[in-house]
Amino acid sequence: MSDADVPVLACADARDGVAVIDEFAGRSAAEVEDVETRGTAYLVLAAVRDGALSAAEGRDAIDAMIDHGWYVAPDAYTKIVGKLESLGE
Repeated sequence: MSDADVPVLACADARDGVAVIDEFAGRSAAEVEDVETRGTAYLVLAAVRDGALSAAEGRDAIDAMIDHGWYVAPDAYTKIVGKLESLGE
């Protein structure tokens, strides 16, 4: 778990909120502490679902995140793109 995960978990827990964490160790710690988590892609998917972004803009956002160093496994990327496509229908 990274040092950045601790304040994220504490903040989410104190506010009965959701922590945005991508790494496995942080999610494991959140599970132990009973803190709900979502990954970074969830923010983009929620923006598309809520109409703040089009599906194409959502895909551009995900691709830009990857271009700037965000790591996503190929199978997860495929699922994200599929979900964006289904939200765009």
